[in-house]
Amino acid sequence: MQRHDIERLVQRWTREAIAEGRLDVFDELLGKDVCDRSGPTPSKGAEPFKARAAAFRAAFADIDIRAEDLLVEGDAIAWRWALTGTHVGTFAGVAPTGRRITLRGGQLPAPRGRQGRRALDDG
Repeated sequence: MQRHDIERLVQRWTREAIAEGRLDVFDELLGKDVCDRSGPTPSKGAEPFKARAAAFRAAFADIDIRAEDLLVEGDAIAWRWALTGTHVGTFAGVAPTGRRITLRGGQLPAPRGRQGRRALDDG
């Protein structure tokens, strides 16, 4: 896969799936055996990614999310992201503040063919 193809996938993840709320995009981007290791216990499938995106969208109005850095080495990729929005709903146990905030995190998906795609979110 070429770098521009990877950039397009990252853009679909951030813009289409999260910012636009098209959660079905995760079904297209992630294998059925994907393992999400961002929580206290690993979970499989696209549902944890959909749930996290839905939580972001419920808690923050006018979401803007951007990939800040993209690293590609062979078939391994990683990116850092920044999500900006107005805090209008409870998130991570914090009541709405009405303030504009920025959250930062990262993704490190394992390429297809290596036990599905693994995601790491350092929040």
